[in-house]
Amino acid sequence: MSNHSVLNDLGITNPEQIDRYSLQTIGNVDVLRVVYRRQKGSFRPDSKKFRFERREVMRTDENGQSVVDHEVAPIVTQAMAVLDPLVKAKHNREHTLELLHEELTRLEEEHEHRVAYIRGLLSDLSD
Repeated sequence: MSNHSVLNDLGITNPEQIDRYSLQTIGNVDVLRVVYRRQKGSFRPDSKKFRFERREVMRTDENGQSVVDHEVAPIVTQAMAVLDPLVKAKHNREHTLELLHEELTRLEEEHEHRVAYIRGLLSDLSD
């Protein structure tokens, strides 16, 4: 398997445009978010999310009891092994500060939209 074939398997055809990625676990699902640095005015999405179910694996604990464990899908580990050096090569301290400010602004905007939506629902119920 070539170094970037795992990215091709995910449908990522331009790895040189990858700016950063994050991995979150929600329940038994790993969510890999890949963020791209696109040309200004590009119609292509600035990020993609991939969801991977964790596999159930039976293990024996120290008391000899069978327990169910949830294991990260191998493609997630492979993707991170390719993404880590790709992303780390692009970043320095100033860039990281810029990204954190952008992420905070995005989070604030999403929060404001969500609060407005919920307020609207409450208003509709009050009428």
